[in-house]
Amino acid sequence: MALDTIQRGSATGNGAEVDASGRALVRLPDAATPANVGAVRAFAENDDGTLSGAAYLKSGEVSPDYRNRAGIDSVLFNDVFNATAQNTGAWRYVFNTLTASQPGAGTLNFGTVQGTTSAHGAFMHTKQYFPLVNTAPLCVEAFFGQFTAAMISGEVFLCGLGLPSAATTIPTDGVWIKVTSAGVYGVISFNGTPVEDALDAALPLSALTVGTIFKLLIIVGERDVEFWFDDQFLGEMAIPVANGLPFLQGSAPLFMMKYNTGAVSNTNTMRVSRVGVTLMDVATGRPWGQQQAIMGLSAYQGQNGHTQGTTALLPNATGATTVTGAALAQATALATGLGGQAGITATVPGVDGWVTAYLNPASTINITGRNLVITGIHISSVNIGAAVATTPTTVQWSIAFGGSQLNSLATAESGSFVTATAKAARRVGVGLQSWIIGAAIGAQAQELDQDFSQAPIVVAPGEYLGAVAKFIQGTATGSQVIWALVTFRGYYE
Repeated sequence: MALDTIQRGSATGNGAEVDASGRALVRLPDAATPANVGAVRAFAENDDGTLSGAAYLKSGEVSPDYRNRAGIDSVLFNDVFNATAQNTGAWRYVFNTLTASQPGAGTLNFGTVQGTTSAHGAFMHTKQYFPLVNTAPLCVEAFFGQFTAAMISGEVFLCGLGLPSAATTIPTDGVWIKVTSAGVYGVISFNGTPVEDALDAALPLSALTVGTIFKLLIIVGERDVEFWFDDQFLGEMAIPVANGLPFLQGSAPLFMMKYNTGAVSNTNTMRVSRVGVTLMDVATGRPWGQQQAIMGLSAYQGQNGHTQGTTALLPNATGATTVTGAALAQATALATGLGGQAGITATVPGVDGWVTAYLNPASTINITGRNLVITGIHISSVNIGAAVATTPTTVQWSIAFGGSQLNSLATAESGSFVTATAKAARRVGVGLQSWIIGAAIGAQAQELDQDFSQAPIVVAPGEYLGAVAKFIQGTATGSQVIWALVTFRGYYE
């Protein structure tokens, strides 16, 4: 039969038509007769199969109300390692001989001091835990690579979700990628029973070129775990059929770990430059400030490259302490910190002075510049030292922010296009506190609280923020002290 013979349907005897190029002319059936309308199965190509050898296809989903379903991701955590010291507010570190460090070159390095036996290893994990939420996938992102030399037999590097219990003891629960001299493996561990899948057919160790940073994605789904390398699909592991979820604990921190399984002698260093965790397909609706605080970016603690610990001046008292005060000043603060405690001696009315002052660290190569967003302030004050004598005591409180130097209370704004622009402090009133004549030692003034969440105060890197007080009336009695406790609410972004 000739190839150009027009075939005819057995029911109607009608023939198919073609155009001048020999292509069949097709017309879909009339939609008025649903039974005659054909259907097309639509799939999206998530990956072309460059590494895995086969295209990776997934279908969309339609709701019971006939709408295409779409998801919005929620960022749970992200961090970079540009600082020269560990961020102890966000990370926990454990080691034995083999050490990790942040040299200030943008990476966290495992193997700064090399381990030589099976007892040597080190890990870091986030203080934050990341929960499994119904059908929503949990995505772990890490940029890592080999440095100085390739791994040899006896060296192991892990990265993913899990909680190591010792420098060489891997998590009992979690999902991670495992890199050894034998290749790259995906691991699912459920209550102490790990299952490994060799990904080295798609990604041999030789593909991890020494000196190169690569992108790793681990997507923990409801019934399977996907592994991606530089946005190319490596493979997936099915959750063991006897397990109801990927790992028993239900939530886990992000961790990185390098350890030895035997005697080794090598100069390999594993580097990690950036990590993150995302809850996919679920918009939590959590306010931005809450999200930042949960990631460790609350204003109450130092950030990458900052002095670690509490930002407020609230020193721990280990014994009986004589509480004293000092006079207000325009260029020095009674308490250096983001809020805190201070004693203010009664002084002549009308002079502004810093009670607390805090410098939002300026941005450098090793300090990520972050805006400090203040959403509120609370001030509590009590009279100590001596009773209020002949004149009532009234204190006016305000916030000074945005000045580029501590003496900015007295510094004027520089003119337009003047070199090295000087910025004067911006001021926001907070309220008044007062004590009547005869107010005894221990008399407390009314609490002050201001909410700026709808129009927050923003302090840029390299600018000051502080609480400022001014006596409106009173007697300059050095023995009378107003003890103040100032709390700023806020977050970094």
